Amino acid sequence: MKLIYVFSTFVIIAWSLLSGCGSDSKPTSIVPPPPEAAPPASPKPEVLLYAVTVNKLNLREEPNKNAKVISQLAEGDFVEGRGEVSANKEEATLRDIPYNEPYYKVKSIAASQQGGWAYSAALKPVYAGSRATSPDMPRLAQLSAFLKTLNPTKLESGKKAIDYVKTNLAGASGTLADATFILLESFLFRMETEGSFYNLTDAMQWTDEDYEAIHTEKFDVNKYPVTKSLVANGFRLEVGEGMVFPIVDWAQLANFFATKVTPPMKEYILQNVAEQKESAYDDGGIIIGLDTLAERAIYWEKFNQQNPYFVRNYQTQESERWLRLVMVNGSDNTPVFDYESQTVSEDFKKAWVLILQKYPGSKLAKAVKEISDLVVAEGGKRTKKVEEWQTKFANEYSTQ
Repeated sequence: MKLIYVFSTFVIIAWSLLSGCGSDSKPTSIVPPPPEAAPPASPKPEVLLYAVTVNKLNLREEPNKNAKVISQLAEGDFVEGRGEVSANKEEATLRDIPYNEPYYKVKSIAASQQGGWAYSAALKPVYAGSRATSPDMPRLAQLSAFLKTLNPTKLESGKKAIDYVKTNLAGASGTLADATFILLESFLFRMETEGSFYNLTDAMQWTDEDYEAIHTEKFDVNKYPVTKSLVANGFRLEVGEGMVFPIVDWAQLANFFATKVTPPMKEYILQNVAEQKESAYDDGGIIIGLDTLAERAIYWEKFNQQNPYFVRNYQTQESERWLRLVMVNGSDNTPVFDYESQTVSEDFKKAWVLILQKYPGSKLAKAVKEISDLVVAEGGKRTKKVEEWQTKFANEYSTQ
């Protein structure tokens, strides 16, 4: 049975006060619609498969760096687990990136079947589900071994990786296509972070017309040899903070994988394509409508409810939490509260009302209701109590 979301008299009056500040229009009562019934969630996976992303990864008896090392795992190897995660987290730096992550209990899928605890930041999830539908591991191992031979700092490695997949895995479908996409996208993203290809675009002389064309998705990539080469190797151009830089082109990946992958992975890929084409942030500010940002937050919230064990849920859940945080705390250059008056900005007032009307029963609406009620109780201002609430909300996000 659907739940009926009802505003209390206090909330209606409160939002009338907030929405009516500085306006001669008469406030209207907000009667939100009932929330939609959520479809049943997917079942808990029987097995999880991970690709090892660093060489000589220690497999330990206990989940801490002082525990006895049972064996070492090679980059590109695969291990399996049952979703067991250590309660503790530890700091470590992998390929110059700092992490604070837990350990996963896993075992090798090789003949030895050795089991133990491995640092999760060095494990890339490629499958979560039943054993009956697990991907073809020999073919996946061949792809992993090939990617290991490529240098991620060389631009031509992108095309080599893409061509290998198109030649050897053109017929892949279902979970094999999912895992193939994950390995290829992860390799291209590693190229993006380690290859310093932004030096190529930074050295170019861009015209104002170039910037505008890139921003509006109308740029002719064949205009310059560098841009033609970047696109051929799996990248697209992005503009931000007065710069042009290359990022992994999800639209290219979608063109190949969207008809091959499982339905949840297709949704995930296409949503990322849409968000990549319309960037939400630039120079610390929100550059799309807050209503669109709220739609994205709700999209990922619903996706995670329907697919709680999605193989990339560490990313989809992060998207949901981050967008929810932005909708109640704003960003550096798009604050919720006006710096001078310390009152809620008109844009956020409208966005909060829309969220409460359109997405009742959601986690986003719950957070918005909490802060909006508090703001009204504090006279419509960002007082110390409101600031403390925002700080607490941000701290809870950072510890999840």
